[in-house]
Amino acid sequence: MARVRDFDPLALLTKKSPKLRASFNARSSFQGKAWEFQLFLPRWLIINGARTSVCTVRDQNFVRQLLETDFGGYTSEPSFPRGVGYRDEALEVNLHRKFTVIASRWRGTMKYFNALRRELEACSGEEQILILRQELYII
Repeated sequence: MARVRDFDPLALLTKKSPKLRASFNARSSFQGKAWEFQLFLPRWLIINGARTSVCTVRDQNFVRQLLETDFGGYTSEPSFPRGVGYRDEALEVNLHRKFTVIASRWRGTMKYFNALRRELEACSGEEQILILRQELYII
């Protein structure tokens, strides 16, 4: 898919809340139940050896800043995880920047990540941005 526009961080403005952050205590780290979200931000698409930019460094920096501000931090892998699969009849390769965030188990958190996914799909032109959620029990 062809890139449409730059990422718009204002699309998440109404979804921000202090409730997004998992409970944290300096003495015992995170407490209770939380969710882990893994966001696979597509940076490049490779089809038949041709490499196309999907999300830019600017988009990536906006996402990084949002996750840091809204969730108190994130982790990111130094390499670009590779996804391989068919789109119609063409084999494609996607290179991603992977972000991991620990968030509160609150319905507003799901609304935030749904809005983030929709915004990334709208700006990148991708049919689906992969965001995984896993339930954590932090002791």
